[in-house]
Amino acid sequence: MNLFHLAVLYVVKAWQKAHRSLNVFNNIYAKAYLQYKKACYQRDIQFYGFPRLRFGEGCDVKIGKGFICRSAGNTSLDDITSSYMVVHSGAQLHIGNNSGISDTVIVCTTSITIGDYVNIGNGTIIIDSDMHHLDWQTRIDRESDRQGLNNQPVTIGNHVFIGMRTIILKGVTIGDKSVVAAGSVVCRDIPPCEMWGGNPAHFIKKIGS
Repeated sequence: MNLFHLAVLYVVKAWQKAHRSLNVFNNIYAKAYLQYKKACYQRDIQFYGFPRLRFGEGCDVKIGKGFICRSAGNTSLDDITSSYMVVHSGAQLHIGNNSGISDTVIVCTTSITIGDYVNIGNGTIIIDSDMHHLDWQTRIDRESDRQGLNNQPVTIGNHVFIGMRTIILKGVTIGDKSVVAAGSVVCRDIPPCEMWGGNPAHFIKKIGS
């Protein structure tokens, strides 16, 4: 092995060591923030990469055992900056056991529930509000635009797989064991054990039982 290969090997090993150290810091930061916001979580949850967390006052956050959150630099499928979890004051975000997200945006203004063994792909957005009024005159005044929004809970059942770059909109329930194809926009309920996809998402086929 020549000097060039030795130098490359040294750099790679140094990077891997720094990367592991950074993940340790990310876990310490994320868990400290959860504790500060009085969230209920299990000790074995893991954060790879730096997550962005913003929780309001009096929100109800529960994260089950085995949860994994991956952010940019820790996945090979996307280059989105990071996973971003926003929970507004008084809102409720519950994530079940052994679920995982990658570079996922969750904006919870009222209630978002994610079940057990749920896999959520890179670049997915889950939001339970329109965020802005449909009426242009209301949108002119930013303060008025924040009031009286149409917020509706989102529920994702157990053993669900959400493909990358999917958008899940307000008021949607996705049944147990269902699959949402990559790049879909989900704006209505999906029954259990079905595959849906497209914009807007539509039924493709039955899967499993």
